[in-house]
Amino acid sequence: VAMQDATAQMALLQFMTCGRKKVAVPSTVHCDHLITAEVGAAKDMAVALDKNKEVFEFLSTVSQKYGIGFWKPGAGIIHQIVLENYGFPGGMMIGTDSHTVNAGGLGM
Repeated sequence: VAMQDATAQMALLQFMTCGRKKVAVPSTVHCDHLITAEVGAAKDMAVALDKNKEVFEFLSTVSQKYGIGFWKPGAGIIHQIVLENYGFPGGMMIGTDSHTVNAGGLGM
């Protein structure tokens, strides 16, 4: 399960209420959607880190607690990370990003 930062918050809050200690399937959080391109990479990243600090800290903490992979802000775009790190023929990918389906190009 691959979750992007803008929608992972609700999914993780719901997971926290189920009483499980760890996720049952490999899962990841990718901090990319709350970073907007406005001026340039360095300035945009600084603005996003400041504006979304609490969200990123929550996602990082919850990911660590429940055994979820965490891709910090600036680590890459979710659908590209899925292709390069998690996609394989015959696999199954569930994602909260509309581009997750491009993993089908790898036979997932």
